[in-house]
Amino acid sequence: MINDSIDRYGSITRFFHWLVAVLVFQQFFKFADRINDGKHWLGDTFGPYHVSIGAIIMILAILRLLWSMKQKNQRPIIEGANSKLVKTVHGIMYFCLIAMPPLGALYIHGHGYPVKIFGQVLIEKPADKVQWAHDIGELHSILAIVLAILVVGHIGAALYHHFIRKDDTLRRMA
Repeated sequence: MINDSIDRYGSITRFFHWLVAVLVFQQFFKFADRINDGKHWLGDTFGPYHVSIGAIIMILAILRLLWSMKQKNQRPIIEGANSKLVKTVHGIMYFCLIAMPPLGALYIHGHGYPVKIFGQVLIEKPADKVQWAHDIGELHSILAIVLAILVVGHIGAALYHHFIRKDDTLRRMA
């Protein structure tokens, strides 16, 4: 089934969820740059694609939000005392996925580098460092840590529902 239903998320929602999950997981390898002063095989291997993959994630997150709004009245209902917490956490995760790429671009530009996506220059190299862009762009790292914590919590909650509560929460997205 393509569309969501009260019992299960549809194939399009599941496609967006799992594709973004894999891409976000790959983005976390950028944390390896913080090891050995930026010299680590994970960062060296995945780092060059970080900006381009981030742009894809942002586009997919926006498309997923639009799809979710279209499916709003037929999606599985989140009930119980934690429903507001679940909605808030998902909202923060979406915010991070959408805000981080532009903030990362500001950070790169602020350091005096061009911003490239798949080898194409999106923002030209500035003549010098751009302090305001760097300062605002530093929020990228803060949101990355927030997102990493929320992703770990999200996975933990899904596993808790599956193995402890033994309900259909995880199966709805599988």
